[in-house]
Amino acid sequence: MKNERWTPMMSADNAWLPRNELLASHQKMVADVDMKEALASGQFRPLVRKEIESHCANFGLDAELVSHSRMRGLSGGQRVKTVLAACSWQRPHLIVLDEPTNYLDRDSLGALSKALKKFEGGVIIITHSAEFTKDLTEEVWAVMDGKMTPSGHNWVQGQGSGPRLKADDGDEEEKFDAMGNKIVTTKKKVKLSSSEARKKKKERMARRKRGEEVFSDEDDL
Repeated sequence: MKNERWTPMMSADNAWLPRNELLASHQKMVADVDMKEALASGQFRPLVRKEIESHCANFGLDAELVSHSRMRGLSGGQRVKTVLAACSWQRPHLIVLDEPTNYLDRDSLGALSKALKKFEGGVIIITHSAEFTKDLTEEVWAVMDGKMTPSGHNWVQGQGSGPRLKADDGDEEEKFDAMGNKIVTTKKKVKLSSSEARKKKKERMARRKRGEEVFSDEDDL
């Protein structure tokens, strides 16, 4: 068993051996097989400069910084990008972030937001910062006073299996992006049919005759 090499044999000669016994005498061969299996399933990536620089470029980190900088010399935003690049190195399907906004300045929050938007897998964020997640999440599970209230596209549009939530007109909360800027949304005007438009026009004329105030934007309907 000194020479570690495979010997062609018939399938009838197959036998099962515990992994620890194989490692005791054929550790190198076991490692080679493990690497081939990992490569085949996409769970292993070679730690070479070109591969690392290419991966980090997806998070906005240039090759010069990746290969010739130390963590202590990076800015807050660059550190966030580096951590996310490391977390996604093995191409996970899901990333779970617990209070990711802690100790981050404004620039770092912006970098984190952009990196999460570029990530193609699923993301679960556990946070107390509703302002940060509003522009990032498609579904929210809010926990308050021991109760969990789901909201988001799956629940509002009726695709989920839980209670439906309806947004009341004129009762919308102010929205902010990850950088803290207020998002201003303009409601689309509803186009009326010709009969509905004539009816609305008659109603406005009647209101004017009664001395009621009619706003100019009503004439645009």
